[in-house]
Amino acid sequence: MGADGAHSFVRAQAGIGASEKAYGQTAVVANFACERPHRNVAYQWFQGGPVLALLPLPGDHVSMVWSLPGEEAQRIEALDPQALCAEVEVAARGTLGQLGLVTAPRSYALRRVAARRMVQPRIALLGDAAHVIHPLAGQGLNLGLQDVRALAQVLEGREAVRDAGNIRLLRRYERSRAEPILAMDTMVDGLYRLFGAQGAVAARLRNSGLNLTERLPVLKNILIRQAMN
Repeated sequence: MGADGAHSFVRAQAGIGASEKAYGQTAVVANFACERPHRNVAYQWFQGGPVLALLPLPGDHVSMVWSLPGEEAQRIEALDPQALCAEVEVAARGTLGQLGLVTAPRSYALRRVAARRMVQPRIALLGDAAHVIHPLAGQGLNLGLQDVRALAQVLEGREAVRDAGNIRLLRRYERSRAEPILAMDTMVDGLYRLFGAQGAVAARLRNSGLNLTERLPVLKNILIRQAMN
């Protein structure tokens, strides 16, 4: 099982190709202690291209993922701890009060990756080794966990005479994941383009769509269930 990340050694050694597309953004990540309790709520701010997310950690700590243009990401990463905390506090509109830096910021380039196959004889790819999506919706980890569950179900349900590494068996796993991965990848890429679009018309369309979703409980619940699946 290859679950060794976007630069998967297993994928490369298996000769499985992958399509890649750069988003033109860099994610800056760091952990902070927050003055106000986060109450296990994840926060996200769309800033007309850049996206700031503060994700709850145990205790009064949060993990930051700030997707920014390359030069701006370099500037943010190079700030001293006090200046970095001040920038994040302003961008987060003071939602969690004063922040204290816990881990030094790091950065990585954002790209969209899709392996051309998820399986080969005796090999199955999972998580970022098979697919990488933009972090703006926080669904990358969920997709990976769903891969694990689907593969476990396929292996558990195999016929007694069928080897666990049989390619026909592993293709059941691949087929079961094709539609959910494509749907989430398409949705997240669409959100990236939607929130990255500039101009008054784009802003009106974006706000109208979000307001409509908020007013339609059925649609809202479908989206929530998909994200929590």
